Amino acid sequence: MIPPASRQELAQWLQQPFQSHAGAFSDEQLNKLRERIEELVNYEAAVGLMGKSGAGKSSLCNALFGQDVAEVDDVAPCTVGASEYTLAYQNGKGISLIDLPGVGERQDKEAAYAKQYQEMLPELDLVLWLIKADDRALSVDEQCYQRLILPYLIEHDIPLLFVVNQVDKIEPCREWDFIHSMPGPQQRTNISRKQMQVSQLFNVPLTQIFVTSAVEGYGLQILIEQIIHRLPKEKKWSVTRETRAEYVTPSMQRESIGGLWDTIKEAAKTILRETWTTISHRVESWFNKLFSW
Repeated sequence: MIPPASRQELAQWLQQPFQSHAGAFSDEQLNKLRERIEELVNYEAAVGLMGKSGAGKSSLCNALFGQDVAEVDDVAPCTVGASEYTLAYQNGKGISLIDLPGVGERQDKEAAYAKQYQEMLPELDLVLWLIKADDRALSVDEQCYQRLILPYLIEHDIPLLFVVNQVDKIEPCREWDFIHSMPGPQQRTNISRKQMQVSQLFNVPLTQIFVTSAVEGYGLQILIEQIIHRLPKEKKWSVTRETRAEYVTPSMQRESIGGLWDTIKEAAKTILRETWTTISHRVESWFNKLFSW
């Protein structure tokens, strides 16, 4: 079963098994549980976008989420200072994209950027670090990552994924298969080399590095799947619901709704206390029957 599309319908849908047993607990408990469910369903994830201007940060988000969430400019840097773009879902909260200033582009602003990172990184759920596929000058990225970013990621346990974007432009670009939107044989080899370079330079595993072409739609499903997989269970749905339908697989739906449901059960156990022990089996059966899990 596919969950209801709107936030309000989804919240009501998730409340059903508890309302059917409302006589077993107080109105106060039911209201607290309802508030927690609505809070989870309406949660607005915050995703940070980092990397040099020109790496395609805005274009990638436009491709993933199906809206012009940020101005796209192929010539001038679009993000001189940190900018926040919110995708509204059903006229309510959606996903917040924090487009952070370009890495290493203005040496006179580095101290200000560092302060911005310090203030904003703890508020993020996930960071995507974009690298242009044909960019060979990555020392500035590496220094910024090691000196300014990594300490806060570790301290606040924030997942970060490296995204090598615009791989359709990697040499030999004439090899790109525009019919099937995929790289040619030599391009694949060079893309793998680029991943190895990023892995060694930033000292991160290859499993943390993904390759995409926002323009060609290449690698987007794999990327969004990994984004969902690495988010905390209570936050997976907030990103899944905003993603373009063609990139959302059944397994992503199950993982996202399952994470939401697990979090609701934890809340029910805390709020309903001993009553939860009595009704938990029937509530679980209701959910499992719908999804055949």
